[in-house]
Amino acid sequence: MSKVQLSMPVAFLIENLRTSGEPKDVIIECIKKQDFSPLLGKVKEKTMDFKERCQTAEDIGDEWEEAIRSGYEFKFLHINGLKRLLHFRFNRIIDRDYEQDGITLKNLHLDPSEIDTLRGLIGRQWQVIEEDNEPGSVQRSVSIKLLYR
Repeated sequence: MSKVQLSMPVAFLIENLRTSGEPKDVIIECIKKQDFSPLLGKVKEKTMDFKERCQTAEDIGDEWEEAIRSGYEFKFLHINGLKRLLHFRFNRIIDRDYEQDGITLKNLHLDPSEIDTLRGLIGRQWQVIEEDNEPGSVQRSVSIKLLYR
């Protein structure tokens, strides 16, 4: 079975709601009821228009509930979206946690499970390359490059 593919607006709705730390079922219920008040004080981006993004999901038919329950991958993700994903999902920020060189991100440190998660989310369009890492090191240094130029 293939993964659900999400548009950037819907994926970032989910990623932002995930930053609340609430369980999947709570997030799903908030989206269904269009009541985000239980999550608003906890999310990273409080100014996001949650209802508009829910409407976008409905309009384009993104399967957001299945994505929350089983995972997803991006349909398309530009470089700024990639940086936003790193902030939401992994709490990594440019110039603090990694560098940008054109359309490549470098010197990003993630643990192996984070690398697997990232590959699952962006692997259709981006390549996550593990650099030479010290043996036994928990964190791995990676670069992220566009697959097709």
